[in-house]
Amino acid sequence: MLIFPGYQQLFLPQPILSPVSIIRYETYKLFSYKYLNRLVYIKRGVKLFQALRFEKVLPEDRDKINKLTENTWIWGDYIPDYFDKWVKEGLFIKAVSDGEILGIIHARIFEDFTWFEGIRVKQEIRRKGVGKALAKKAMELSPKKIFRLAANEKNVPSVQLAKALGFKEIDMFYFIDGKVYDIKELINEFKLKEVKANLKNVKGFVNDWVWYPITKYSGKIYSNGELTILETNPPFLVNGYLENIRHMSKNFTSNSEGFIVFELKLNV
Repeated sequence: MLIFPGYQQLFLPQPILSPVSIIRYETYKLFSYKYLNRLVYIKRGVKLFQALRFEKVLPEDRDKINKLTENTWIWGDYIPDYFDKWVKEGLFIKAVSDGEILGIIHARIFEDFTWFEGIRVKQEIRRKGVGKALAKKAMELSPKKIFRLAANEKNVPSVQLAKALGFKEIDMFYFIDGKVYDIKELINEFKLKEVKANLKNVKGFVNDWVWYPITKYSGKIYSNGELTILETNPPFLVNGYLENIRHMSKNFTSNSEGFIVFELKLNV
C-alpha cells in the first residue's frame, strides 16, 4: 500500500493479454543444445531458431513458474509470495516455446511510469535474448513511455540487460536486512519527531521496492537530529545509521546490498 497520496499504482483491466500467442508473426532467435539433442539429425553446433510466444501468466502456471524460479538464489525466490498479486495486477508475461515457459517478467503500471521486476529466464538459456525480448514486449504493451527498474549492483547479467536495452543509471539505494520495525516502532525506539526536513540532496526514495523521484514524496518525515527517516515500507533512511533493522537507505554501509536504479524514456 502506498502511503503518499496522489501517486498510486494503476490497475489495468484484466485480461491484459490473450491466453494465446500475443505475436503471431514475430520470432526471436533462441539457441539451446537441449533442443538440438531432441533433433538427432541436426549436427551439434548448428543453431536452431525457435519461435518465442508471449502470453499472459495464468493462475495454473504457478507450479511451472515456481519451478523456474526455485534456484534464483540460495534461499529460492520471492516470486511465489507475489504470484497471486501479480496475476491480478499489472502486466505479468511469460515467454513460451514448444509449450515450455522459458522466462517471465512483471510490470507495475503507475501514473507516469512502468516499473519492471521479476525478470527470470530459464537457467539453461540465459543470455540468449529471452530476457531482452520479454522486456521489449512489456514496453510495447505498457501504456507508459517511462520505464524504471532496480538491479543488484553485483548481478552482472541484470545490469548488462538494462544497459543493452538502453536504460541509464539514475540513482542508487541500499537495502539492509534485520528486524522488521514499522514507523511507529521506530518513532518510539529512537524518539523521533515529525519535522520539515529539506530533501533537496536526495534524488529519490523507495517504497515497496519501487523507486520514485523525491519530488513525488508527500508523506511524513521523522528525525531525532541523528536519524532522518521517511514513512515508507520498509522505512527509508535519509541520514544516519540503523543497526540490525530492516530498512532502505540512500547511504552505503558495510552490511548493505546496493541496487542501481535504471531509467529509460521513450519519445518523452
